[in-house]
Amino acid sequence: MTVLSVIPARADTFVNTETSETYHGFAVRNPIDGVSDVNTVEKGVITLNLNQFKITRDKTGRNNTVALLSVPDQIALGMETTAFETALAGAASKGPLFILIEIDSPGGRVDMAMRMSSAIQKISNCDTYAYINGGACGGAYSAAVAVSLTCDKIYMAPVSVMGAATVITMDENGKPIEIREVLGETIGEKIGSAWRNYLASLATNKNRPAVLAKAMEDKDIEVIEINKDGKRVFIESINKSSDDVVIKTWSKKGSLLTLTAQEAVDCGMADKIYENRQALLKDQNALSAQIIPDKSMEEARKLCARIEKSLEKINASFDLGVKQLKATRTRGQAMKAMRSLINDAHFVLGLKRKFGEDVPVDEKMVQNFLNSVQAEYDALKAMR
Repeated sequence: MTVLSVIPARADTFVNTETSETYHGFAVRNPIDGVSDVNTVEKGVITLNLNQFKITRDKTGRNNTVALLSVPDQIALGMETTAFETALAGAASKGPLFILIEIDSPGGRVDMAMRMSSAIQKISNCDTYAYINGGACGGAYSAAVAVSLTCDKIYMAPVSVMGAATVITMDENGKPIEIREVLGETIGEKIGSAWRNYLASLATNKNRPAVLAKAMEDKDIEVIEINKDGKRVFIESINKSSDDVVIKTWSKKGSLLTLTAQEAVDCGMADKIYENRQALLKDQNALSAQIIPDKSMEEARKLCARIEKSLEKINASFDLGVKQLKATRTRGQAMKAMRSLINDAHFVLGLKRKFGEDVPVDEKMVQNFLNSVQAEYDALKAMR
């Protein structure tokens, strides 16, 4: 039995461009080769080739819900990123008014941010709004800028900022350092150029000034605003012609571009400033909507913390097991100590294979240790 979502009389409008056949509803999944299931008022869930339809978004006809996802800290964990990808696709399929992604992040891993951005880009059946809420981190920095730029709209709290998106790594003391200083100018610039142009493409895709996105990554880019045939145009200062009149310098050489909320709105990187989430919901006619928060990312972070504690206990158990093995005087004691070490090694390998790089252990080293202990255990067991 198929259970259909209850939807009001008006929703996204799907009009066949050849036959004028019209449906009202919302796509419950992203299209594959243009084909998607659509929950319609007229016929329930039907399959449509969306390439044949003109689609008009009408959020007032969607379910009176808002899906809420949060990026509240560093973007670093594979488990958390996977949770984000799954939650996002799941939320979009349920026909909310929009998906609200609240961001307050110092940045983090570029690869994880790109996965998040890719997941947002795949959402074609629901609007996505970023709200940089100005929490403990103060805004969206570095890798978090990419997540923000991918959304259909960017809203900001009055005291929040966005920018400073250069690629960094950590030095031997755990302090952030530019990738160019670690890998050298040539390789560092290759990585920086790829990331810079990725940010620019995200900005361009949503009609935001691409050159400003580049200036967030490259401190050597100076961006000016000029008037070109009555239109605001943002260009690098090196591309300025003699008859161009500079209205404003947005970024200067020597510093990465970081925009305040007001500056971001003024230059078109952000769409509006809201004091808080409630103000945003009110302005978007969603104050009465049911907020459906996703907890899976938070649960992923908690799971990772539990794994770290488990590893600490396992390390202590390893140390104890080795000491006991060295102190054994009988065959039975030795085999007991080895069984403990073997069980611990299997447990660690299981965690590593399930959660990947979120488990900070050398799989090969643990496997070699396991093989060595297992061989000794088997040899002792074979003795009579």
